[in-house]
Amino acid sequence: MKRILLFNLLFCWTFAWSQPVIQWGPEIIVADGTTYGNIRPRIALTADDIPVVIWGKGSAGSLYTARRNGSAFNTPVNILPANVETYLTSWTGPDISAKGDTVVAVFKALPLETGHVLTVRSTDGGITWSDTIRTDSHNNGGVAWLPSMDMDENGNPSIVYMAHDPIWSAPRYVVSHSADQGLTYQSEMNIATSIPDEACDCCPAEYVIDGNQHALLFRNNASNIRDIYAVYSEDDGLTYPETENVDQLNWNVSSCPSTGPHGIFNNGSLYTVYASRATGSYRVYISSTLTNPSFGFTSRTMMSPPLNTNGTQNFPRIDGSNDTIVMIWQESETSNNEIFAAITISGDPTELLNTKAMVNTSTSGTQSNPDILYSNGFIHAVYQDAPTGSVIYRKGTVGMVGLGENAKSQISVFPNPNNTGTYIISGSTQSVEVFDNTGKPVRFEIQKTQSQTILQLTEDLPGVFHLRLTNDGTSSNIQLIRL
Repeated sequence: MKRILLFNLLFCWTFAWSQPVIQWGPEIIVADGTTYGNIRPRIALTADDIPVVIWGKGSAGSLYTARRNGSAFNTPVNILPANVETYLTSWTGPDISAKGDTVVAVFKALPLETGHVLTVRSTDGGITWSDTIRTDSHNNGGVAWLPSMDMDENGNPSIVYMAHDPIWSAPRYVVSHSADQGLTYQSEMNIATSIPDEACDCCPAEYVIDGNQHALLFRNNASNIRDIYAVYSEDDGLTYPETENVDQLNWNVSSCPSTGPHGIFNNGSLYTVYASRATGSYRVYISSTLTNPSFGFTSRTMMSPPLNTNGTQNFPRIDGSNDTIVMIWQESETSNNEIFAAITISGDPTELLNTKAMVNTSTSGTQSNPDILYSNGFIHAVYQDAPTGSVIYRKGTVGMVGLGENAKSQISVFPNPNNTGTYIISGSTQSVEVFDNTGKPVRFEIQKTQSQTILQLTEDLPGVFHLRLTNDGTSSNIQLIRL
């Protein structure tokens, strides 16, 4: 009974006084912007979680990639043939996805009215690239553009793009699957016919894959009501019987807002992030849609807004695994964009509200168009940096911040979670205690320096543990996760 009581107390302390944070590493310049540009970077992770970043240079219509090599990135490679240029803006551009060493990038080729949706493909982790491969099968004289993509566990990409009839009429999103890791693509499938009206004609869409679950996320236009919809498949993209309004803000706007959604499948739900001005200023939202036992919208949460009520938020991205969810977006108090991120390790998207923090270190000039990925306890982020004109990359680990009982002291612990049992505790501590979920003390070793304590759990078992730190009579209680 005493152990149960002790665990209950520790459990309450942990969630009352600790919260996750992202401990960011240094900012790394992916490429010099003067030479290579920096427009709308996107990131993929190849085998061994090696980042490959893609972005464009507007003046030349060039499309570059760079692969991380130790503490830096390799010299960027222009992956387009000499006679091919890509369509680029601040709100749409190329996309990229990877599985193992198979990497596929998709882009819209110029000229705008007649250029096709093309891909290029790498089978060595983004070092060398193929010639272009056509993915759209739109042959009626219309326009195909605004492509994006995702890839399944077998390395087979699915490409979504907006198709039009001639003279830019009847905008609609379609999907084209590949069954041979991007060598060829099947005929386009118009999968949103059950949703009334038409696609918002200049809002990018996203495609999300997790196992047999597929979803198209796009902004609809129903007589100027521009909500986000999901079209759902649970048979690996063969049929799409389910649709849902995953937004439900009823944003009425006559002009195209040029901003779209992003999403992930996680723990039986589809999480969708997007921006909307339904409340008067651009705000970022995350919505939850259950996928089992039936497909249906469950909740919507607005992220913590800027301090200035006239400030704006836009272009959110999301990733996660199990109970860890990370989000990133651009935000401005006035006209100077910064990059913000948030994290939860409980699987509850409402807890993202409590962990909002700035990602960029310099606040001079604007930072914009971020992307984010989470894998094996690490966060990978890229964004566009106006002061340097470059693409910036940062890698983060999951840590925990414990707030002392007198609400004055803060101590962070990272990387958390991890699979080694080694945690770095920043700040001054006089005593350290660790308990398991039953309240039983757990053996550990510590090594102290002037500024931090290195804690090593000596029992080689995964699980959830509870760390109690004391300094000058103030206690901090933090949850440790060993994978």
